[in-house]
Amino acid sequence: MNQTYVDTVRLMLSIAPIVFDTPRFAMKGGTALNLFLHDMPRLSVDIDVVFTDRGLNREEALDAIDQELDRTRKQIEAEGHATEFSAASSSGKAKGDDVKLVVISGATAVKVEVNYIFRGTLLDPVRRLLTKQAEDTFSTSIEVPTLHDAELYGSKLVAALDRQHPRDLFDVMHMYAHHGLRPDIVDAFVGYLSGHNRPIHEVLFGPKHSMAEAYDSDFVGMTVEPVDLAVLETTQERLHRELPASLTENHRRFLISLVRAEPDWSLMPYAHLRELPALRWKLINLENLKKKKPEVFAQQESALREKFAALDSEHASADTETDTMPPSQA
Repeated sequence: MNQTYVDTVRLMLSIAPIVFDTPRFAMKGGTALNLFLHDMPRLSVDIDVVFTDRGLNREEALDAIDQELDRTRKQIEAEGHATEFSAASSSGKAKGDDVKLVVISGATAVKVEVNYIFRGTLLDPVRRLLTKQAEDTFSTSIEVPTLHDAELYGSKLVAALDRQHPRDLFDVMHMYAHHGLRPDIVDAFVGYLSGHNRPIHEVLFGPKHSMAEAYDSDFVGMTVEPVDLAVLETTQERLHRELPASLTENHRRFLISLVRAEPDWSLMPYAHLRELPALRWKLINLENLKKKKPEVFAQQESALREKFAALDSEHASADTETDTMPPSQA
């Protein structure tokens, strides 16, 4: 493993108990998956944070996030580390969907990122201990709140389709090996897909992108055992083929109702889904699009329906070919 990554993880684990010394934060992403759920198949160098309180309005939530990160910053600086902090409330400094705190120790830096759009959780968070391999490697033992494993993977699947980074596809590869596309994972995927800022059909049915550059620059040296790019590309192909096909009829109907700005919440297993700020924001944006650009609004529904129809046609053709094969080849 690359020593720079090892040093980064060591710093990250030293500050994680400070970050999560609040009931309002839970860990998600690769660090939760690889250091707290699975026994360190790879290193992970960032702390991705969910703000668990879905009940606050946007300004209240941003103020609360800023307060928690300011608390974290002060405690970390008291331990001798430097920090850089971008607040997100009235200053408007934050870019994208995250508020960032960067912790610096010598040549090593760790990013702590809190997503202020997808606030709240689909399932109750779970407290997890650092796995044994990580404990032995870094000579420490900590416990942090993380998302439920179904939600960890549901959100990871959206990231794997959206940004298509080798680290995400590595995590998906381990999902297939240990869990598969469990129904609760697919449920959570649909929940996170629903709150994504891009059109649903673009994420769910988007083209595959090359991972070669990111593989060399941001992946090699991160895994305990070397993993070839070709292996990740095979996982990428499998994910793009199997995940859309794993959606149930209820999932499809819900997504279509959502892009019509008429969501049928009863089709999803989360009673509070309508309360999540990301979903409320998605609906506001869809309503605005419907008023200002009705043709573009209508195109999102038609594109999603067409993609589902094409998927059904492909499967019907595959089933027909299998049925007509001679017994020796079937």
